[in-house]
Amino acid sequence: MPHILAYDLGGSSLRLAIVDQDGTFIDQVRRPLGFAVQGDRHEADPDAKWWESFVAASAELAARGNDFSAITAVAGCGFTRTQVLLDADGQSIRPAIGFPDARAAPLLDRLRHDAPTPLQALAIALSPYDPLARLLWLKEHEPENWQRLSRVIEPKDYLNFRLTGRAVSDRISQLPMTRPLHAAGLSGLDQIDLDPSLLPEELSPFEPVGQVRPGLPAPLDRVAGAVVHCGSLDTWTCVLGSGALVPGAGYSISGTSDVFGVIADRPAEAPGLLSVEWGPFLWQLGGPSQGAASRLIWAAERFHPGLTPQDALDKALTTAGPAPLFLPFLDGERTPWWDPDLRGAFLGLGMTDDNDAMLRAVAEGMTYLSRDILARAEDATGRQVDHVGFSGGLSQHAGLCQLKADILDRPVMVPQNAETGLLGASRLPLGSAAAHQPLPPGACTIYRPSPETRAHHADRFEVFRDATEAIRPLSHRLARQNG
Repeated sequence: MPHILAYDLGGSSLRLAIVDQDGTFIDQVRRPLGFAVQGDRHEADPDAKWWESFVAASAELAARGNDFSAITAVAGCGFTRTQVLLDADGQSIRPAIGFPDARAAPLLDRLRHDAPTPLQALAIALSPYDPLARLLWLKEHEPENWQRLSRVIEPKDYLNFRLTGRAVSDRISQLPMTRPLHAAGLSGLDQIDLDPSLLPEELSPFEPVGQVRPGLPAPLDRVAGAVVHCGSLDTWTCVLGSGALVPGAGYSISGTSDVFGVIADRPAEAPGLLSVEWGPFLWQLGGPSQGAASRLIWAAERFHPGLTPQDALDKALTTAGPAPLFLPFLDGERTPWWDPDLRGAFLGLGMTDDNDAMLRAVAEGMTYLSRDILARAEDATGRQVDHVGFSGGLSQHAGLCQLKADILDRPVMVPQNAETGLLGASRLPLGSAAAHQPLPPGACTIYRPSPETRAHHADRFEVFRDATEAIRPLSHRLARQNG
């Protein structure tokens, strides 16, 4: 029976699975990944980190006896806002610049005050996390690499390029590159002296990129001729795989970082949220945060150094009692603030606050941020979501699922198959109409909000919003003092 090789390229890991045509997972592997971090810079070698991990994961699956000659299609997804920079020969000219990277902030500050009008307007519309901000930084600070630059693609596009030899992308993944131009009233890259040919051709996520080339490292040599589908960003694919790509649903994908939003049948705008067309009559309103599991690991290591993060979280969430209010902005924040200098804080600390209370505060603070995004999105669409689909690694912790339902005050639905990115990727070869299907009955666990905690969390959420507004100017003052 024909099989699909599905992949999910994340910031912290690569997942690779062989999936049957009916969606049954035959086997899967995971390879750890990460960025090299130096200050506000996050980089990765696309060959050493991503392609070699893809080959190694394939070899691991083959070593378990899986028949790669039965694979007829390859489809995947990946994180975005990460620039893979290629020369005319398809070689990477420098390490890729990762999505948490804020190196362009000083340059944007200068351009907002001292640049020709088109570039100044663009700088005002950009944050340091936008792809165009990184291109402007490259042109300014690495002119030798800029002269070699021929094409800019995303990480999953790079894997597709290594498989097929064709460097293209999908329309959804490319929106962060092109949206700021429109916000600044610009029609194209040429108005800011950038070559439009740097950007790849855009396809539908369902479209074929090409066929797997012959001569690739084993066992991928046995997949030669298989169709490689374009795929899209991990968020879209996870929502597709969880059956939540329907109007009136919310979604939350929590891994290393979190992505939260709602799905609507028409475009809407809200301060700080990204409005993106995700298909015919499908619009998402939301966006990514800087951290999720990374925040909990940070807190567990400090407040429960003798326990695993899982055990520490179990202990904290089963302990009763009040907790401080935590603002989760440890290294800036993306949605809804887009502010690299925003910093976190514990508020309301008391003598009785113990390690469990501190960790519980971190878990709560992350979820209050999600509620802020939800409130903005629901106000903009004029519709309260029916439920929130929750996927990603953190969705496997029942205590966090219940906490999310309580703080959001919405039912939270968790697919029983946790690998929604891989599941969504495996649906791409089916085509758009067949892929957009809800999960079958019994495929989700539902967590319902507790009426007993509704007023408590509503009050704390209002304090969270007020505290965030109050701490923003203080964060900026501290950033200036720290240079």
